[in-house]
Amino acid sequence: MLKARILVMATALSVLIPNAATAAPRFHPGMSSCRSSDAATRITGCTHVIERIDRETKHNKIVAFFNRGDAYLAQGGYDKAIADFSRALEFDPKSSQVLVARALAYKGKGDFDRALADCDAAIKAKLQDASAYLGRGGVYYAKGDRDRAIADFSEAVKINPKYAPAYSARAVAWRVQGDKDKELADLDEAVKLEKRGVSALAARGAFYQAKGDHDRALADFNEAVRRAPKSATAHDDRGLVYHSKGELDRAIADFDAAIKLDPSLASAYLNRANAWRGKKEAARAKADYETALKLRPDLAAAKKGLQEVEKYLAGKAAAPPPLPSQEPRR
Repeated sequence: MLKARILVMATALSVLIPNAATAAPRFHPGMSSCRSSDAATRITGCTHVIERIDRETKHNKIVAFFNRGDAYLAQGGYDKAIADFSRALEFDPKSSQVLVARALAYKGKGDFDRALADCDAAIKAKLQDASAYLGRGGVYYAKGDRDRAIADFSEAVKINPKYAPAYSARAVAWRVQGDKDKELADLDEAVKLEKRGVSALAARGAFYQAKGDHDRALADFNEAVRRAPKSATAHDDRGLVYHSKGELDRAIADFDAAIKLDPSLASAYLNRANAWRGKKEAARAKADYETALKLRPDLAAAKKGLQEVEKYLAGKAAAPPPLPSQEPRR
């Protein structure tokens, strides 16, 4: 899970780019949906606007293509996102906001050269754009160039000292560099600046858990759940801490909550399976491993867990050794 969070920190800039949703001279009925925080709703609304795009102002044209592209990006539809961002750039070729967004889509596809080209163009168009440096730093990080990544994250912080995502991203790079003190310092700053979000809290909670400081980890994840009670990942994260503390019933309660909120979250089934194993509930563990693998067939930890549980159940009648419990997996 920590690895996944690293990618989110380094690339989820589209969430940080505000929808170009200021008042426009003309207003299409679908524009309200085109500005929705829900990706699917945004795609539907923006598509309605785009269907009659020739009648729209330049402002609305950019908004419609940018917001729909942003929604596709959030869903992992990189080619569709690139197509929409490219259309938006036809109306404003030097928009650093749209260039950075398209860079993220190229990065998602693994096309780092085009991603860097877009970030460079965004920086040239607007030198003091912290998001452009954050985006380029994320591309360098993905390419394995940690020094350049840190330099760009640091430039983003210099431009905007209150830019929490830049501190979070740099913290990830410090972790890979092995500098725990700088990592924690940046995480602390990100948590201080991120008044309502939970990504910095989750990252710091993972940092503390990796150190074995479960009480501090739990404090961060409790706050994350308080801020975002409908976040499946927040419950999943907290459940892992409870598992590490040996509080299996509380862990299972959090995994239950995560699954209820997001039935497609494979990690929650995997983590609950491991907790069931800790309680010697092999049949329940088997069912959860199987569900995790249906959702993510490549989940190696679930494959291994399922094999071990099936072996145990097959030999149960022959007085097998006690079922080994599993450590929580991120």
